[in-house]
Amino acid sequence: MIDLHCHLLPEWDDGPESWEEVDRMIALAVEDGTEAICITPHYLRFSRHGNNPEILQSKFEEFFERYKDETRIRFYRGAEVFVHPDMIKHVKRENLSLNGSEYVFVEFPSDQVPAGTKDLFYRMMLAGLTPVISHPERNAVFGSQPELLYDLIGRGCLAQVTAMSLTGQFGTAVYKRSELFLKNNLVQFIATDAHDSKKRKPVLSKAVKVAASLVGKEKAQAMVDDIPLAILNNEVIPDWGSPLRPGKGRRRFFILGRK
Repeated sequence: MIDLHCHLLPEWDDGPESWEEVDRMIALAVEDGTEAICITPHYLRFSRHGNNPEILQSKFEEFFERYKDETRIRFYRGAEVFVHPDMIKHVKRENLSLNGSEYVFVEFPSDQVPAGTKDLFYRMMLAGLTPVISHPERNAVFGSQPELLYDLIGRGCLAQVTAMSLTGQFGTAVYKRSELFLKNNLVQFIATDAHDSKKRKPVLSKAVKVAASLVGKEKAQAMVDDIPLAILNNEVIPDWGSPLRPGKGRRRFFILGRK
């Protein structure tokens, strides 16, 4: 399995507090069967260092130096970028995409989808970037108006559902949104969004089992395997169905091509 969303840099954001905690998180991921992790620190939100790119770079360098001999699991660089009018500039300048690919995690406030989101995403695509929406099931606006997510996915964006959302650890409402989004092809892959080794663990396997009961074992496995691998390799993701509009006749939307 591949975990594309994991907060694994210590003392940068609200993730692990120490290298010892990082060791524990890695051990849990290995035990669960994860073979690769993309390290995705928060950017433009929750940073303890004012989003200083030099400090972020130094922390990544320290991480990869510390774990250069780790053979149980592979690590890749990424980020989770908080939605911002100038985020394209930051992504390009600070190397914030997933493994240097066109794919970029975009995080929204839990209770908002900013009015300029469609225009921002259009500009990102013109700049050669594909927005990947972090955990839309945990966003109240997408939850109450899933057609907004449907529209963005139909325009060529991707979305990631959180493992703990599928296992019910964020509550019943978030689980129901996750189920709706999965069944309507509005999320393309599963990731842990892990922050520590106790409450927000890097565990994928339980969520894969839940997803298998909703969309079938083969697709559920692809959501932690083939699809994340394509993203890391900067490839078009495998086609597991076009997005469907929740309700209203489940009208199909053709996905715009990507490079």
